[in-house]
Amino acid sequence: MPDLQQVAEAGPPVEVWDTIPKLVMRNRQQWGTQAATCMKKFGIWQRYSWTEYYDNVKYFSLGLVSLGLKPGDVACIIGDNEPEWFWGEFAVQAIGGIATGVFVDSIPSEVEHIAKHSNASFAIVNDQEQTDKFLEIRDNLPQLKKVIYWDPKGLKHYDDPILISFTEVMKLGREYGKAHPDRFEQYINDTKADDTAFIYYTSGTTGLPKGACLSHRSLIKTARAFIDRFPLSEEDDLMSNFPAAWVGDSFFATIPHLLTGARLNFPEEPETIAEDTREVGPNFVIYGPRQWESIVSDIQIRMIDAHPLKRFIYNLFMPLGYKMADMKLENKRPNLLWRTLYGIAHLLLFRPLKDRLGLSRVRFAVTGSSVLSLDTFRLIHAIGIELRQNYASTEAGYISSHGKGEIRFESVGRPAMGTEVRITDEGELLVRSDCMFSGYHKDEDKTKGILVDGWCHTSDAVNIDGDGHLIFMDRLEHMGELSSGIKYAPQYIEGRLRFSPYIKDAMVIGGKDKDFVSAIVNMDFAMVGKWAERNHMAYTTFVDLSQKKEVADLVHKDLLRVNSYLPESSRVRKFVLLHKEFDPDEAELTRTRKLRREFIEERYKELIEAMYREGSDVKVEAPVTYRDGRKGVVTTSIKVRTVTEGNSNNE
Repeated sequence: MPDLQQVAEAGPPVEVWDTIPKLVMRNRQQWGTQAATCMKKFGIWQRYSWTEYYDNVKYFSLGLVSLGLKPGDVACIIGDNEPEWFWGEFAVQAIGGIATGVFVDSIPSEVEHIAKHSNASFAIVNDQEQTDKFLEIRDNLPQLKKVIYWDPKGLKHYDDPILISFTEVMKLGREYGKAHPDRFEQYINDTKADDTAFIYYTSGTTGLPKGACLSHRSLIKTARAFIDRFPLSEEDDLMSNFPAAWVGDSFFATIPHLLTGARLNFPEEPETIAEDTREVGPNFVIYGPRQWESIVSDIQIRMIDAHPLKRFIYNLFMPLGYKMADMKLENKRPNLLWRTLYGIAHLLLFRPLKDRLGLSRVRFAVTGSSVLSLDTFRLIHAIGIELRQNYASTEAGYISSHGKGEIRFESVGRPAMGTEVRITDEGELLVRSDCMFSGYHKDEDKTKGILVDGWCHTSDAVNIDGDGHLIFMDRLEHMGELSSGIKYAPQYIEGRLRFSPYIKDAMVIGGKDKDFVSAIVNMDFAMVGKWAERNHMAYTTFVDLSQKKEVADLVHKDLLRVNSYLPESSRVRKFVLLHKEFDPDEAELTRTRKLRREFIEERYKELIEAMYREGSDVKVEAPVTYRDGRKGVVTTSIKVRTVTEGNSNNE
């Protein structure tokens, strides 16, 4: 293996930089004092150069060595997206160790499962809250040597010997470096592309999370394929807005940042991400469908409450935006009149709107993770943002995306560079590439079920059209079939329903034992509450408001809209408005807010059965919190409602 310090100056072939720590070393040599990351603290953006970046990784890494971390050991990381999260990750990998992440809102039992299953010997945590989780479960983790925290607030009087601060580990690293010069560079030279870099624990929509092992090679190859479609450079700004424990952050933010030198910006708090994004003005953004739908919902809410003049301008120019978006998507060149009108619309509406959203400098905008509502997709294009669809998975890596000039609402784009795809007779997508994962940690049987003859079985129902675009339908296991044999795609229907400002979530119900499709709907309490106040409708709690006929009529209109896009045989016939929101703390959603369908179907079994009986309502007990803070339990009757073609639902 050549000396990477010398190779960095000579301009090596791409293949030399085949591990994540080697990229960090290269970037220190190539960009030195140039800004690598920016973190907002106390309202001021703090800048870290590539040299500072490298030094933090180096000395934290050597500090871990002095504490006993060895090649092959696992370190568990949990906390908000801040530079220390990634310095910790890269420091572990530089020694030949393996990082694994935990979602920041995980409860102690979930943290324990991941730490125990991965056999983590070190924990790197954000603050007092995350420290307390490990202290609570430490007796069940005999292999755990140290818990390292980087935010000391609230921990001053903690004296447990298992605790040590990030700063103290850095001091240990500097001392170790003096006694062992060049040891860090030797460690980096010894890292190999096929070493496991990270164990990503999947969302666990069907049970406990599984640990997917990804090598340096698969992570870097995936990111290279991504920036082949979305070229970035060291002049670009990115926002770190995905949970760092999720593989999507590595695929579409962190590793592209390392490969291209693009600046990675960290918001001050999760709650300030919208404001901080506006200040940064990133050149590239990637949000999940829920975030894009939240942006659209926010636009609609603002317009409802806006000054009449602003509402007039919005209603006047949005049809023009849709028209221009449709022409661009059809690769038609608008004439001079259309371009002139759009220029006026851009000046008066679209530019201020994009600036308000922090998207005024965006060259590329991407959605991924699950199906996005087509209505949301069109609205984002209408305001002048070129939103493209991405398709990837933890196991298969980067599968496909839209390229320039080939955006289609109904597709998830063409296969990525170096990716082979094929469709089985059952309609399942198979993928083969260097981006694939190595297997599931401690689970050979499940690995053999996914990796077969060099192909990764995605378990996704996908079609390929005549132009080579992939059409994502749903998860194979979730592709519905009614007793008549009619197929329906639950995620497609749910995505369209979530476009409504009055609907926060929905789950579509069907099955081989059912004659028609039905839906459980969560209203958006904030939006419906505002609507109720404007219409002088009295209510007390979420439960009370959710069961009012006027609210059901609002939802009914949206169901009619969605049904108009569907074949008659797969339209939603009945629905209920749930008395509460789906909640990840009650295991109804994953930590990435995906529906846990089997769990929900079992939990609300009686409610679902009622939708398939004539005129049945269901009584439920629900905990409530009143506006004065008092808590109680109420009994309410959830009404089963029929979707009709009239102006109101039948009860």
